[in-house]
Amino acid sequence: MSMLLGVLTTLVLMLRCGVTAALTVGMGGLTWLMWGALQCALAPAHAFVLLSSYPAYTRQFEVGTLYMYGYETSVLLNEPQPLPVSTTKDVGFRVELTAEITPVWQHPTNSHEQILQLTVVTPKLSVKARQGPSPEGFLHKPSKVEMYKLHPLFLHWDNGQIKKVYHVDGSESSVLNVMKGISSLLQHQVKNVKETEVDASGKCDVIYKLADSTHVSKLKKNCRTVVPVAYFNHTNKVLGAQIDSQVTVSYVLSDEDKIIRKATSMETHFLRVEARKQSGAEVMSKQVLHLKGREKVNTPKYTGKSVAEVIKSISSKLQKKLLTDQLATNPDPKECIACKSLKDLVNSFRSTLSSKNLGSQGSAIAFLRLLKKVRESDQETFHAVLKDKKNSKILAQLLDIAAAAQIEPAHKAAMSVLRFNGLADLPERYLLSLSLSTHPSEFIIQDIMKLVKKGHNNDKLYETLVLTVASLTHTFSRTPNNMKQPIVSEVRNFLVEKLRSCDDELCQLMYIRGLKNLRMADTVNVLLEFAEGEARKPAIYATRALQTMPDSYITKEVCVTMERIFLELRSKHDSSVRAMAVDILLRHNPSEDLLRVILQMMALQDSKELNTLLLGRLYDLSQSSKYLQQMLNKLLKDPQYNNYHILGQNGVSSAFSRMLYEDKSANSSFSNMLEIQGGLLKRSTVDVFVESHDAQMRLLSFGIFAGGLSVFSGEDAIDDGEDANAGIEITLMDTQLRPFVFFSGQGELMGHVWSGTGSERTTALQGSLLLQDHLQVVPLQNGLNAELLLNGAISYDFAGEIQISLWNRNAHSLVEVGAAMVIQGVARVDTSFVQTLIEFNTGAQTQLNFISDLDFYEEVIMCLQMVQPNFEVVNNVRKLERIPGSNYVLRKYKRKLSHVPGKTFVMNKKNTELCNKMFSK
Repeated sequence: MSMLLGVLTTLVLMLRCGVTAALTVGMGGLTWLMWGALQCALAPAHAFVLLSSYPAYTRQFEVGTLYMYGYETSVLLNEPQPLPVSTTKDVGFRVELTAEITPVWQHPTNSHEQILQLTVVTPKLSVKARQGPSPEGFLHKPSKVEMYKLHPLFLHWDNGQIKKVYHVDGSESSVLNVMKGISSLLQHQVKNVKETEVDASGKCDVIYKLADSTHVSKLKKNCRTVVPVAYFNHTNKVLGAQIDSQVTVSYVLSDEDKIIRKATSMETHFLRVEARKQSGAEVMSKQVLHLKGREKVNTPKYTGKSVAEVIKSISSKLQKKLLTDQLATNPDPKECIACKSLKDLVNSFRSTLSSKNLGSQGSAIAFLRLLKKVRESDQETFHAVLKDKKNSKILAQLLDIAAAAQIEPAHKAAMSVLRFNGLADLPERYLLSLSLSTHPSEFIIQDIMKLVKKGHNNDKLYETLVLTVASLTHTFSRTPNNMKQPIVSEVRNFLVEKLRSCDDELCQLMYIRGLKNLRMADTVNVLLEFAEGEARKPAIYATRALQTMPDSYITKEVCVTMERIFLELRSKHDSSVRAMAVDILLRHNPSEDLLRVILQMMALQDSKELNTLLLGRLYDLSQSSKYLQQMLNKLLKDPQYNNYHILGQNGVSSAFSRMLYEDKSANSSFSNMLEIQGGLLKRSTVDVFVESHDAQMRLLSFGIFAGGLSVFSGEDAIDDGEDANAGIEITLMDTQLRPFVFFSGQGELMGHVWSGTGSERTTALQGSLLLQDHLQVVPLQNGLNAELLLNGAISYDFAGEIQISLWNRNAHSLVEVGAAMVIQGVARVDTSFVQTLIEFNTGAQTQLNFISDLDFYEEVIMCLQMVQPNFEVVNNVRKLERIPGSNYVLRKYKRKLSHVPGKTFVMNKKNTELCNKMFSK
């Protein structure tokens, strides 16, 4: 009975005092009476009790008291460091000020809901100067921040969370962001809890941990921007950027009233190149807020029963309009550093952009510099540059940049100068670059699709249109939620319907190549039909398309079909189709029974070259697949398979993989499948891969095809039933280009032979394209914003030459794949009163030479060589800080050069023997 009486008495006392409290169970009746009386006595201090293992305490600011805090925040930029500490190599700045906080309103019935007024006093800027004092090196510099008119910021503080902020209309953006950073430190909980909060860092998952009654830690993860800002990244992880972030805040609370005595935040953000982790930048930011003192003040009395009424009262008292906002910050407008207009920038790079410089590092650097400017330019400005007669010789290179920009103004400007009813060279160049977009917009896809549906009299240009819209759609569909957009199904249905309605093989080949670029799972069944069909060339191209599909698309049904093709269970198939079919099977965990059948087929030796190719591929894949290696070792213990009939294939065909470049973060390698028929090249495919620890992409595929050349093979020639033909096929970043045919028909071939066409170096394909493309704005805990930018470009020049002598009965050809790559990353923090950035560049210029020599004087001997000359990798780091409105600029620069020795790649033993035999003469 006494217990019940105590509870009722306490509730009455609490209601009368207007105090809310959480009651701790287990007290006797007398204890409850004493507790209620104590609550009344402490009502002016607005005490409350937490359900935790620590004693009850208050944590709101007291009305009528001014709290003075010292505050400083610093931002440092550097190359990635093992520990978040300042070094002499940093650039950056520090802002120091006094922050005055006082409650100007408290909810009538909820003591934990207040309006806090935050005012900053005497802000000053220090920069990381060379002559700065030790240990941190900051030196005070005059800046605009000392001249700005400072307005108070009002915070709606509710039980440790800041719901809204209210600022004076016209407040300086940079100062407002700094004040939001201070306000974010005031948002904290004093209990162990996980929750989602919005503050200056954005919307974050937050974990609070109590060490004791006066020490709290706060860990923020997975912060997402709340304010809409530009963002894009490459859809292929290998060519993406890796962003790692960590944000922590530690609080020390006062013993008496548990307000913040000191708050320290530390955050680091790393920008790294996914394929080269040692290239990167680090943004480090720190905040320190410490209580300097407090004093009683006559706080202005603002009336109102709700927050809205109070804000209206404050606005009236100040005679200023207050805008409702949130803690999330808006990026400051960027002021260009040493900027030139687009026209002036093009003028300065005109010589570098010339065709003769494509494939050089200078060309790739110019591409990236201009790309940034084009993305900032409007349609009229860029159109004027494209139409400028001074730029007529570099128009193709400017179109490469327009395509890489992937914005509507640049696309419209490009399309306005292109003539699709005239020469196809420039339209094809633009479409090629456009097909390699990293984040295409739906507008651009729809615009190209209109041209595809319209059709074109030029078959080559129309095929490029088809291949482009397919590639754009594939990349577009890889962005989350885009797969459901109507344009994706529209393009897919168009290609499939057109393929099924084709009347000839050329038409079929074009749309099969289109489906290869589209790379959608629901088109695999269509490709399977043509792969198993009777028509030879459509079967070759359909099987090649399946060979390049993602592993997830290769289902059991696909493997069953490939098995039928290789074993020729229903009909005969071209050896190239069978070779690609068995390659698909071997790369997808074949069963032991299937491996037995494959080895038994090789024992028949009725297809010497195919068997040699298959044996090479088995050994090659077993080097990278532990499963296949174990299976093969198991079978070869059986004499039935470990014998000369299977392992002693003596063809010239080969399949092998070799490493091009090894790095801690990623490797570059190539895989070659070379098919010989009648002593002459039938089909060769070189796939160049870039592979990180959990992702892989096919950077380049270079294929050579030939047929109908039995006239050069002597008496033992095998007639393949084809007209004389030869050409190359190039796939860049999984985007198939239109095949380049050298000749078609024996008459055209002999015309080239007699005229000497191609006896001098001739460019087949050149241009510049975008590799990495990442832009991200990272809101910092201190209210400022860091922009992380990563761009990579490759400038390429594919060329070749061939000499044929009917008198000496020999031939020599050289194919050069020349390329220069530049990766450029930037981390920058811009405000209206200070700017700082770090820029890193990694570049290399190299080439691969494919050399083939043919001697058909007495017997057919062919020697193939693949050579990579010496090259250098250049690493540059540039750091800068600048104070707008002053002459102060600090620059730091570092350069490192690494040499990579050249090499000649071993192919196979048979090729080595033939080369020795040929050159021993």
